[in-house]
Amino acid sequence: MAISNMKDLVASDLSPYDAVYLGNLYCRDYEANFLEKLDDLRAGIRHCREAGCKVYLTTYAAPRNYFLPQIRKAIAVAAEEGVDAVEAHNLGVVRILRNEFPALSIHIGGFANVYTDTGALVLRDYGGTRVTPNYELSLEEIEGMAHSTSLPLEILVHGKMPLGISDYCFLLEYEKAWGMQCPDLCQQDLFLRQGDWAMKSTGKGVLSGRDVCMLEYLPRLVAGGFRFFRIEAVSEDPAYRRDIGMVYREALEQACSSAYEIREAWWQKIQAHAKVGLCNGFYFGQSGQLYIGNQQSAVGNQLKVIS
Repeated sequence: MAISNMKDLVASDLSPYDAVYLGNLYCRDYEANFLEKLDDLRAGIRHCREAGCKVYLTTYAAPRNYFLPQIRKAIAVAAEEGVDAVEAHNLGVVRILRNEFPALSIHIGGFANVYTDTGALVLRDYGGTRVTPNYELSLEEIEGMAHSTSLPLEILVHGKMPLGISDYCFLLEYEKAWGMQCPDLCQQDLFLRQGDWAMKSTGKGVLSGRDVCMLEYLPRLVAGGFRFFRIEAVSEDPAYRRDIGMVYREALEQACSSAYEIREAWWQKIQAHAKVGLCNGFYFGQSGQLYIGNQQSAVGNQLKVIS
């Protein structure tokens, strides 16, 4: 789970989570972004420690040269505070971490576009200790990557799937019409819709409108040896982080210890936060808009269920 600033961190219940990523990877102008507010970053790291969580720093998904001095400063604070890892989506940031901060573990983020086993191994050779495969890969391809590389892979199990990033925030064009300015514009729930199709905009970032939901498939993931699961909640409110985190904490504990049975209460919480609906992303070689599963109580919100 990622959290952008100190305000959201303090408001969020971290108890369901083993680890938290700090920082907004999409925009430098995001309100009080940990990557820009280094005193807040230091306080945020300590807050996570006090809550019993591992703490990671994320970095920008698409940094330009002029970002790098600030990225170095944020990484230096993270190193001083002893974070458990730094997430990098960019080869230049990977090189900075490897050459200037060799004691820090490097997580390769989803925007690094790791599509192949060979690509994952190259990043391992550059110091990557964990990799998030590209979100367009099927579960079969991801399982093959895990087997071929023996690298720990981080798997998105719930939340809006990151799809892309732009250097320009198109929401700025609506400041006058909406009577709202940056940084408040991207704090809203903004969806681009056409019929059943929807995407969520965070200004510079584009996410799936539907929430990826892998609740039914946790036993397969656990049996496949996966141990690092991500809830994508950087654009969500504290209630979402709490409720979805609690569902997956309980579900993973059950998937690891006994016969797996999905509770109706889990679906109720998940559906309460799925404003557009649920999907499985690209995990089953289908359109990222579809939900594939047998759980009949998941039907609704324009879901397509395939048995």
